[in-house]
Amino acid sequence: MTLGTETRALLRRVFGSPDYDRLSGEIAQTWIDLDRQVQAAGPGALTEPWTRAAYRLLLQAESDLRARRLHEGWNALLAAQRALLASSPEPASVKRAAIILRREVDKISGWRAKAIADLIGDPRVKFSKKEELTYAKRMRVIEAMCIRDDQNRTMYLKIALRRQHLFHLFLLVWLGIGLCLLLSFLHLAPPPLASARQVAVVVLFGVLGATVSVAQSLMATDVSAKIPAQQIGSFLVWMRPGIGAAAALIALALLQAPEVFKIFNWTSSNPAVVAIVAFAAGYSERFIIGAIERISQTPKSGGPGKD
Repeated sequence: MTLGTETRALLRRVFGSPDYDRLSGEIAQTWIDLDRQVQAAGPGALTEPWTRAAYRLLLQAESDLRARRLHEGWNALLAAQRALLASSPEPASVKRAAIILRREVDKISGWRAKAIADLIGDPRVKFSKKEELTYAKRMRVIEAMCIRDDQNRTMYLKIALRRQHLFHLFLLVWLGIGLCLLLSFLHLAPPPLASARQVAVVVLFGVLGATVSVAQSLMATDVSAKIPAQQIGSFLVWMRPGIGAAAALIALALLQAPEVFKIFNWTSSNPAVVAIVAFAAGYSERFIIGAIERISQTPKSGGPGKD
């Protein structure tokens, strides 16, 4: 293995994306399934419409993967898998898909769960070992898979919108912190932020405190949580150090105004006191996150909308 290959492998391990790797592995497995199905169907299968459709969809999925359009890549991959199942010469594979879908209904809510239950939960679609798999039954299973995949696309869109809002807040928080540092460096900030060195130390210790808090939270997090919740929380992890730095700057302002608030009875000019308070303020970001989560989980008035 060359040095360049080892370097790229190290960078993938450190900065790699689990979502990217998962999609890449699923595409590779679907190529194998396509090859096996073509081999089982015979030489004439290469010109069949389902073969060409699956081939084009897998190429599209690979193109989206290279461009890191993961959402579009998953859409193309799932469509390719449905094309393979719709033309599979093995009835057992369709029956297995129906069994899995029946169990997945419990994870799907709203009209989609009812539609899937109507399609494959009907007694006429329950497969026995000797029962013939008709075209109509096969299409009912494929349609149920389409509805299931539409549920996944809708959930991914909601996650993408939530992460976009969090990213905008992430930029605003660090923009505010950067402006505080810049104004302090240019000696344009008010007295609580007049010392650029002190502001930099406060931001640093606030980030350190938040980092320790995030590490403790991650160690206590249940890894069996559902993927959508983990995807949203993964970006929130990067916001929390910024929240900790902002909380440390607020604590510095409070330290500089004891005569107004009558809270502190020690001097704020001691660098050790400032650093400790900044670290404690950064560590306390978990309480801010907890308050935000409780607000976001408060039931809204009005009926549910159609997604």
